[in-house]
Amino acid sequence: MNDDIQLIERIRKGDVNAVEELMEKYKALVNKLSRVFFIKGEDIEDIAQEGMIALYNAVLTYDTHSNIAFSTYATSCIRNRITDYGRHSKRNKNKPLTESVPISVLDDRKIAEQSPEDIAIRAEEDRHLRGIIENGLSPDEKQILDSYYEGMSYREIADKIGKKTKYVDNVLQKIKRKLKKDLDK
Repeated sequence: MNDDIQLIERIRKGDVNAVEELMEKYKALVNKLSRVFFIKGEDIEDIAQEGMIALYNAVLTYDTHSNIAFSTYATSCIRNRITDYGRHSKRNKNKPLTESVPISVLDDRKIAEQSPEDIAIRAEEDRHLRGIIENGLSPDEKQILDSYYEGMSYREIADKIGKKTKYVDNVLQKIKRKLKKDLDK
């Protein structure tokens, strides 16, 4: 079994150290893609953060039995997410869901500065967020959110589910409000 798959399995079991290890391993790739897909008017750190979110989501959605290497899958997810982020930022409409929903475990710059207790708290917050997503969203909402996190554009999601782009936008905005409300409790 290769190192990436071992790390992914550890992450899926809740190992915070494995998250750090994988994020550090792919940080250079994320930074490289962030520079390649530089978006005028956007902070390079924001673009890189989108890339790190895509990397984390790639970990959650990667099929460990696939014949495709994780690095190839992750690169595609990161590229798609950054491209989609660029499209959205140009319109200044439909801001990425991640701007409203804190997924704090992804901030690799701060992880190194945190105590073990802080890391454990952040991991618990992340598990709480995943629980909200799993239990608080309808199957349609989950499908749309999963597709969005896979880096699909609103149009691609709409085509996939046979609905209009506005429907996808409305559902993602509804998800954002639900998650924000549940996280504020």
